[in-house]
Amino acid sequence: MSSHTRSLEDAADQILNTLKHFLQVDTLFITACDGQGSRIIRAFNRHENWMQSNMPLSLLHSYSNLIAMHTEPSLRIPNLLHDQRTASLAITKQLGARSLIGVPIKSDKQVVGTICALHAEPIHLDESQLAFVESLASFFGYVVELENASVTDSLTGLYNRRYLSHLYFNGSDKQYSVMFIDIDDFKEVNDSFGHDFGDVLLLHIAARLKQNVRKSDVLVRYGGDEFVICFQHLVGNQDIDFVANKIKESFNEPFTIDGHAIRISASIGISSTHGTSNSLKNLISDADQAMYGIKQIEKNL
Repeated sequence: MSSHTRSLEDAADQILNTLKHFLQVDTLFITACDGQGSRIIRAFNRHENWMQSNMPLSLLHSYSNLIAMHTEPSLRIPNLLHDQRTASLAITKQLGARSLIGVPIKSDKQVVGTICALHAEPIHLDESQLAFVESLASFFGYVVELENASVTDSLTGLYNRRYLSHLYFNGSDKQYSVMFIDIDDFKEVNDSFGHDFGDVLLLHIAARLKQNVRKSDVLVRYGGDEFVICFQHLVGNQDIDFVANKIKESFNEPFTIDGHAIRISASIGISSTHGTSNSLKNLISDADQAMYGIKQIEKNL
């Protein structure tokens, strides 16, 4: 388990250990949302095992989505079966007549998770009790911000190599295609214009790479002038070749910085699982080696 995930789960444990004594409810759980779906980080069940840790949730069909869309600091539903927002949800049909209180967890003004309480009877909290739950949600939001900062490249805002360790431990059941990108002759830019100029160019490169990938793709500044992109749900090398060509073509447009038109090229290596059990770490290494081989061929042309 990566330190990124462990820190969030440790914080969730602390919050649930506090709330299970503070709120005498049947079930408590904390979710994490990423815009595509959500999962339960930690759960506490006093009697029946309603919710489980690491349970994936469909964002559009979960209570987390309702809480995230709710404009008030908290969402209270006395009976899930009698509320039109929740009555038709599959999870409500499974749970039956339960009450819900949910508080959003926010990081940088974005909802990144929820704290939820479920009970067989209506949950009665006064304003001070609800404010305490909201303060715990704010605390967890700060933890998320700190964790995000630790896996984010300070220059480009992309993920850094530390985030890859999170994927190594939490994406073992997923099939990836990987692209390793090395900017050709970047040292010459630094030597000619200075490192500050080079940093600005890296920012522009990162922005252009973002334009050519999906939100679900993981774009990483691997180090210096190297970038890694981890793709899911690509059929095979034809798809990743298409993306690689699109990126290379995008670099045909010069980068304009301080009145200078900078033209760059990139060497790109790719690798894919193709249904095998190759780990993401090995795929990145394979893509790195493929990139190096391409770079050597291009130098000899």
